[in-house]
Amino acid sequence: MTQSKESKPVWVTGAGGFIGLHLSRFLAQQGQLVLGFGRSEAPGFAMATGGAFFAGGVTKQTMGAALSAYGRPAAVYHLAGGATVGQSIAEPLKDFEQSVGSTACVLDFLRRHAPDAPVVLASSAAVYGGGHIGSIRVDATLDPYSPYGYHKRMVEELGRSYCAAYGQPVSVARLFSVYGEGLRKQLLWDLCGRLAAGETDIVLGGTGAEMRDWHHVSDVVRLIHRVLPANAASFAVYNGGAGAAASVRTISSMVLKAWRGNHRLSFSGESRPGDPVNLISDPSGVPDGLQLQVPLSRGIAGYVDWYRAEILAEPVDRLRRAAP
Repeated sequence: MTQSKESKPVWVTGAGGFIGLHLSRFLAQQGQLVLGFGRSEAPGFAMATGGAFFAGGVTKQTMGAALSAYGRPAAVYHLAGGATVGQSIAEPLKDFEQSVGSTACVLDFLRRHAPDAPVVLASSAAVYGGGHIGSIRVDATLDPYSPYGYHKRMVEELGRSYCAAYGQPVSVARLFSVYGEGLRKQLLWDLCGRLAAGETDIVLGGTGAEMRDWHHVSDVVRLIHRVLPANAASFAVYNGGAGAAASVRTISSMVLKAWRGNHRLSFSGESRPGDPVNLISDPSGVPDGLQLQVPLSRGIAGYVDWYRAEILAEPVDRLRRAAP
């Protein structure tokens, strides 16, 4: 889709990351001029989106450069932040700076230079903690027990405070287990790496009964785009999950099946600190018309094909792509 030279740009922070790059491509396909921000250069960003990338992190300097070159943003999608629960436990200050610090920087810059620009903040289901049974409503009690979860809750409160005090329109998307082609961390990545290394006896941590809400990245970016605030001085929170429960054992078995071959799967019974037993979204927290489009079986098969074709450079006759 052709971009309008007169249209205001949209900003995506964390644009070099997994979700950020998918979102940037999606927005470009909608005809938006996308400006990306990240800690380091994102190879191929300009070619994939037709936009520009500002390296060096989310700072006054990088945002000032974007403002000077392209004018005020029409919308801001703030995806930059800490990466994982494990990293936050190992380096809590770094996680705080990446999540809370970057959010404060973005919101205060917008307060000064683009106070009407609608903002979407990426949060996490980790804010709910691990004491929930069954699906989790968006108005459920927040009880995080990892630095990652606490910092995401702080991100949400920053958005609420800037909306209340300065009228900045803000929406929060609490993302659950996002997966898809391009993901280079967490369970699917690690499991494919072990299979590629030739392991036949796969032993994973935990019990395998841990329940997660798996949501393909193509569905997630549609949700993030949809929840952009439409009204001035509005604040809203959405669950970014599909409401489709699947155990870690089920997901892992799907990966092994898609990989093909004879493998044995077992679990150590020892869980990592900060890992909840149940994180399933109640679909009532998702806007109407955003039902799951990528079935889990197709999404997992597509991920395995992507890994074999892109990471291992194996010839794959017909990729089982989950999304364009």
